[in-house]
Amino acid sequence: MVFGIMLNISACGGKRQTDSQTTTVSNISASVEATGVTDRYWKLVELNGNPIEGPTYAFIFMNSSDGRVHGNLGCNSFSGSFTLQEGNRISFSQLINTQKFCLEGMEIEAEMARVLQHADNYNLTETQFVLNRARMAPLARFEEVSEID
Repeated sequence: MVFGIMLNISACGGKRQTDSQTTTVSNISASVEATGVTDRYWKLVELNGNPIEGPTYAFIFMNSSDGRVHGNLGCNSFSGSFTLQEGNRISFSQLINTQKFCLEGMEIEAEMARVLQHADNYNLTETQFVLNRARMAPLARFEEVSEID
């Protein structure tokens, strides 16, 4: 997206337009960073109201500088794009994931992938990030961790 904006800036020319476009990009980045959900590792601890038992590698990380998301569904890695909007609105798009066969955790993996496709808003506390759909019960609950094992 930033590349496309920068391409438009250089194609159109004109200092005034360049300043306007640059300000828009800066405001978008500042807005994303201000939410507090980006640039933090969020480990999955609950899925559709069910606590995640035992060790899991399911996590999500949203990079504010490029609007990309990556993580682990439980066995397979995933990546894609995310968008944050006012009112704690969130959407994930262009999601892709590896296709390894896993002996354990495939139920978590399939449900986690579905949650990312359907989530449209979130809640945030000091230590928890919760993905929701409309006003339904939370789809997934994550806790902040300093690093992923």
